[in-house]
Amino acid sequence: MICAESEFSRIRLRCQPQQHFAPSLPVANRRVCAYNPAMKNAIVLVIDRLNAGFLGPYGNTWVETPCFNQLAAESALFEFALSDSPDLPTGYRSFWSGLHAMSGHRDVPGLASTASAAGIHTVLITDDEQVAAHPWADGFREKIAVPVSPLVQAAAEIGQTQLAQLLATAIEWLQAASASSTMADRPFLLWIHSRGMQGPWDAPFEFREQFADEDDPVPPKFVAPPVRWVAEDEDPDQLLGVQHAYAGQISLLDSCLEVFLEACWAGPEANQPLFLLTSPRGYPLGEHRRLGPVDQTIYGEHLHVPCLIRYPDGAHALVRCHELVQPSDVFATLLDWFALPRVAAARWGQSLTNLLDGQAHSDRVAAVSGSCRALRTAAWFLHCDGDSNCSLFAKPDDRWEANEVSDRCRELLPGLIALLDEFQRAASCVEPVQLSEIPPAIANSQR
Repeated sequence: MICAESEFSRIRLRCQPQQHFAPSLPVANRRVCAYNPAMKNAIVLVIDRLNAGFLGPYGNTWVETPCFNQLAAESALFEFALSDSPDLPTGYRSFWSGLHAMSGHRDVPGLASTASAAGIHTVLITDDEQVAAHPWADGFREKIAVPVSPLVQAAAEIGQTQLAQLLATAIEWLQAASASSTMADRPFLLWIHSRGMQGPWDAPFEFREQFADEDDPVPPKFVAPPVRWVAEDEDPDQLLGVQHAYAGQISLLDSCLEVFLEACWAGPEANQPLFLLTSPRGYPLGEHRRLGPVDQTIYGEHLHVPCLIRYPDGAHALVRCHELVQPSDVFATLLDWFALPRVAAARWGQSLTNLLDGQAHSDRVAAVSGSCRALRTAAWFLHCDGDSNCSLFAKPDDRWEANEVSDRCRELLPGLIALLDEFQRAASCVEPVQLSEIPPAIANSQR
């Protein structure tokens, strides 16, 4: 049996080109996922505060993410996956119950309890106490809490980072499941939640240092994620240092993901599980004068997250889907994958597989955080702070809402606000509600 933690320790730093990491597992231990091909299994990996804009598949050319690039080449990628709330417990309610963040409290069966009742072995592995203690987490038959050690400085090597230890635990679970006779003919759902960038930025210092040019200041050595307002006269070098540190965490994630995925794909292709990677929320890195979650506002940097699905049969590989999707769609997708029943009261999300097959369509999504609400359509992003303070941004060109245009498109505001109000009312209803069509003047992106 291989030691998963030692595999992460052997990763070599990408900042040294001659030592580019090419992980390999011992031949005797390569059959990690020996699953029955008649069974459907699924692995969900959720990385908290993961910004889509820092990944190569989403257009980033500054941070090298070869593992993410390869995963995207084998997966369906959703260009416009948006969180419905930057509040973690609320976002997980959407993941695990199919309810939208705008829905009121509703007693509906959760994903894990529904799957467990159908004979699927459900497992939650996390290093976040909020996720482990979530009411819908009780439905998992097995919960594994990865301990968190207080850190005051960056890790000396990859194997000592929080992310590596979490994924090593997941690899060890897969190995144990492969060797277990009781698991041989039983499907499983493995849900892995990492604190990600919400946790310590503990990548070895070289990971952030590689992004600094000769003329740049030495990157800061902080470990605790920064949470503060950006001053109007802020030194740009300070923000650049924070971005270098975040990029170092992305590079660490890409390296660790490479080891983890090799373990997942080690068995025969017919035995591989469905793999879904996403995040519940992003991390502001200076946009709109915010570093980290300083308040309850919701812009693209808070909401736009990655979402990739790799199907074991190679279906939809290299597809880039432009539908608007949200966390409740992950719930519907997994129910669809395992052919599980779905109650009408938790009907908000729709299967991402159906979107890819052209059997469904999503032309709007919404988000809420405190008094802030947002509506996203193909052409517009409406941000409302309270009832009267609304901002408008043109999509998809204005990716991070840098240019406010409500003063030039005032005639659109009443219609967009009405659509947002309608969405919120519909999300709060127990019975399905048909949303009205988006008026042509609002749907038109050629403005």
